[in-house]
Amino acid sequence: MSSPSPESIDRLQEAFRTIMRTLGSQLAEPVAGLTGPQFYILHQLEQRQRCTVGELADSMNVKPSAITAMIDRLDKHGYVSRDRDEEDRRVVYISLLDHGKSILTKAKQNRLEALKQLFAHFTDEEWEQFVYMFEKLAVAAVQEARQKGVHSG
Repeated sequence: MSSPSPESIDRLQEAFRTIMRTLGSQLAEPVAGLTGPQFYILHQLEQRQRCTVGELADSMNVKPSAITAMIDRLDKHGYVSRDRDEEDRRVVYISLLDHGKSILTKAKQNRLEALKQLFAHFTDEEWEQFVYMFEKLAVAAVQEARQKGVHSG
């Protein structure tokens, strides 16, 4: 494919902004009270069982200080716990608590319902094409990031 025209890129960017602005409020987890980054942290903890603040920061491409503030809020609500490593007291592991798992499950259900409503506007064929194109774009983004030496999470 030749390079996309600036006009088509503008159209894509505007459509993406509109979707994120509109969908963002629906996916902001009003029932769970979670922000997008907090949801991501809980999801990462569910996947990994436990990890350090540094590992979470690396996965989100942010500084550990930014993660610490989010962890403070999650800890305050009883969603996560902090545990010091027995051998190296400087290392603190973050783990998902049962209350956090419950909130994450509710948040995922909310997201699923919002996305189902949105994607109901697609035919089966359009849906398959959309998923295929999005997966292709994800692979390309990871490859580009690797070539540039950027961590892709």
